[in-house]
Amino acid sequence: MLPTQEGPKTETSLLRATVSFGTPLVIAMALGALFNLVDLYIVGRMDRPEVAIAAVTIGSLVNSIPMIIFNGIVNAIIALVARFYGLGNLPRANIAASQGLVLTLILSAIFGFLPWLYAEEICIALGAKGDVVEPATDYLAIVSLGTFTMFLLMHITGAMRAVGNSLVPLVLMGGANLLNVVLDWWFIFGGLGLEPMGVAGAAWATVVARGLFAIAGLLILYRGLAGLKLRSLVVRWQMMWQVLRIGVPSCAQWLVRMVSYLYILGFVARAAPLAGKGITEAQAAFGVGLRLDTLALFSGFGWGAAAATLVGQNLGRGRPDRAVRASWIALGLNIAMMLIFAACYVLFAEPLVGIMGFDLAVGTDAQQVREIGRTYLYVTSSGFVFLAVAVVLSQALAGAGATKFPLLIELVAYGFVGYPFVKWVAERSDIWGLRGLWLAAVALHLAVAIAYVLWFRFGPWARREIQ
Repeated sequence: MLPTQEGPKTETSLLRATVSFGTPLVIAMALGALFNLVDLYIVGRMDRPEVAIAAVTIGSLVNSIPMIIFNGIVNAIIALVARFYGLGNLPRANIAASQGLVLTLILSAIFGFLPWLYAEEICIALGAKGDVVEPATDYLAIVSLGTFTMFLLMHITGAMRAVGNSLVPLVLMGGANLLNVVLDWWFIFGGLGLEPMGVAGAAWATVVARGLFAIAGLLILYRGLAGLKLRSLVVRWQMMWQVLRIGVPSCAQWLVRMVSYLYILGFVARAAPLAGKGITEAQAAFGVGLRLDTLALFSGFGWGAAAATLVGQNLGRGRPDRAVRASWIALGLNIAMMLIFAACYVLFAEPLVGIMGFDLAVGTDAQQVREIGRTYLYVTSSGFVFLAVAVVLSQALAGAGATKFPLLIELVAYGFVGYPFVKWVAERSDIWGLRGLWLAAVALHLAVAIAYVLWFRFGPWARREIQ
């Protein structure tokens, strides 16, 4: 029998299990997305908010690449821990979680060092110009050095979710987010003997807040949670290989998706002059819109995480039928939530952009950001349902350890087809304006969603075995 904790059970109502387990995860994931959204809101209170927000957009978008890549490793850890936990094999579940911690420490060093070393060159390559270059470089360098805090928090909360605990991750993410808000105001604007740090202060606030709550999570898992304990850091090559075999394709999958946002950001700098818009204003509007998109997307990750855990545990108990049904239930819940997000973004597009500091009274540049941001939200909200499909079904497949075909789907759509397609659209922005770029992204999301539904319905993923 699985422990009677607040989490997914393999012998209870799937709808009730999915809702009770997934709701705290949705809140936790949304709070995680609020890290960057809060940064944007607060730096939007600075002088020349378009410069500050463009800088944070570029720096944090680059830093989100390691996070998205590492999410693949977290998916692999969840798949293994949940499967072993479903089998009642706690020693193997503990080994899988511990090997995930070893990988966390190694990968945080790898992914943090290079962006820190080449921060300025990376920011310039992504379109940072003039006054944006210095704050963007500072922000990227600081958050890159703090990559390990982000990775630790992701690994810890992922391991907890795998054994069916969604409340502690909620507390950890919620606490980190609240602390981030306090530290943001203090570090950015100064006070209590601290000199104002500007955009760099937003980066330090995020790193410190994540770090403190990651340490708290480590202490909890060291003492033990639902039978899961992180004690030994001795490398177990067989288990390490299992984590990498499942995780690397998932890492590559999310990298491809993240790169698609990066090349769209690059094409914004090329398309804006053709559309008669300022580059900095277009980048700032894209940054605000993307962060609001991320809030919806990461909230949806909560239902995807619920699907991944339910799939892993039910497959471990030999119940693929329940694994499939749980995934469809989670997808239905995510679609409903995404429709609510889309409606809110369409109805309140201008106030949402304005909240970030772009009040019409500030000046013409701010008005241009609001206009571009409003159009962005109108267009991209239409693709939220397609994103809901990809988020849940890709994580459900990851929960089964089936990560290779999702990589193929996204590599073809966002790589081989997406890049030349978006480039072609950007070069015609004098005709379609920036709206063409946003429509191109929605079209790609639709194609990916169709591919996921077909593979999930007819593919052999539920028969995959994890030894």
